[in-house]
Amino acid sequence: MRLVLFYLILIVAQGFFAALLAPIPAPDFFLLAVLTLLWRIQPWQLVLVAYGVGLLQDVIGSGVLGTHAFALAAAALAGSMVRAQLSNAGVLERMLVVFVASMGKWVVMAGVVFWLSGSVGRWGAVGGVALVESVLTVAAGLLVLPWGSALLERSRVLQKELL
Repeated sequence: MRLVLFYLILIVAQGFFAALLAPIPAPDFFLLAVLTLLWRIQPWQLVLVAYGVGLLQDVIGSGVLGTHAFALAAAALAGSMVRAQLSNAGVLERMLVVFVASMGKWVVMAGVVFWLSGSVGRWGAVGGVALVESVLTVAAGLLVLPWGSALLERSRVLQKELL
C-alpha cells in the first residue's frame, strides 16, 4: 500500500511542480519513478516498465502518444548501462545515473521532436529545456530515490530472490 501511495505522490508531484514552476520545466518524476526500480529488476524488464510509464505520462499529459514512452525507455536503457558499472552506495552514483538517464531521454526526445516537426529551427530551446529539467531531476532524485529504495526494501515486492 505504501508503494502505491508513493507512486501516486510522484504523479501528483509532477502536476504540482509543473504548475508551480510554470515557465521553467519541472523535474521529471515519471523518470524518477522508473529509476526507483533500477536496482530491483532486470534491464529488459525496466525498459518495458519505462515504456508503460511513458505511455501513462502521454495519456495523462495529453501528449503525442508514444513520445514520452520511447524517451523513458531510452532513459531506462541508459540508466541500466551506467548502473552496471556502479554500485548503489553513494549519492554521486545516484546523481550520475539520474543525469545519464535524463540525457538519454532528451537525446531521444530531441530526435522525436525533430522527426515530428521536420525542422531544426528550435534546437537551442530544446537544449535549454533539457538542461534545466535534467538539473532539477537530479536534485529531486536526491530525495526521491532513497525514499523509493527504502520503501522497496521494507516491502516484499520485487525482491531479486523472487524474480
